[in-house]
Amino acid sequence: MGVLAMVTLLTAAVPEPALLEKLGARALQLEAFTEAAQLTLEVHAEELDAAGAVNKTTQTTLRVTRAGGKVGRTLLHHEENGKDLTEAKRAELERPPKKAEAAMRSPFHPAEQPKYRFVMLPPAGEAGLLRVGFQPAGEKDEALSMGDATVDPVSGDTVALSMRPSKNPMFVEALSIDCAFEAQTPAGRALSKLTIKGIAGLLFFKKRFRVVTTLRDYEGP
Repeated sequence: MGVLAMVTLLTAAVPEPALLEKLGARALQLEAFTEAAQLTLEVHAEELDAAGAVNKTTQTTLRVTRAGGKVGRTLLHHEENGKDLTEAKRAELERPPKKAEAAMRSPFHPAEQPKYRFVMLPPAGEAGLLRVGFQPAGEKDEALSMGDATVDPVSGDTVALSMRPSKNPMFVEALSIDCAFEAQTPAGRALSKLTIKGIAGLLFFKKRFRVVTTLRDYEGP
């Protein structure tokens, strides 16, 4: 981190406790809703070479259901490099994960807030929205992120979130995560688009990847 960026961070105002409380309450509401909701996932994944040219693409559409802590998946479509492999991949992609998939929690979730330091940043975009920066309150860790979020101080909704690991996992050179929350649900704005870009691998066997997941058609229990 540069000297100017460090000085800016140290002198930036911290969010009002009432704002963090509202953001935390909304995060809890959304978590409870999505843990029992159905939704459709459209996943577009690309592997790229060192020059940025696409070597491989996959396109997958799944209907996901959650109930009682269990996840069900129905494959609607799957193709690789333009070839339809839906039936060939059905058993593989509909199989439940061997272990529970950890949900990506917002840094504003009440269980996560103590792990972070928050600061107010210059607003960007729509009037009335605020921008909050965050980074680990202590040591950097693979499980903790750093970045910024655009939030609605009235509803407590997160509108957009941009982050990266505060410490890259092993074999990961770079990783960025951008989230858009445009899906309207009874629990507020839900995640509608997740974009992950990164570089991972060993020495001369590094791979660049880009995965864009669209989440739509939420249905509550």
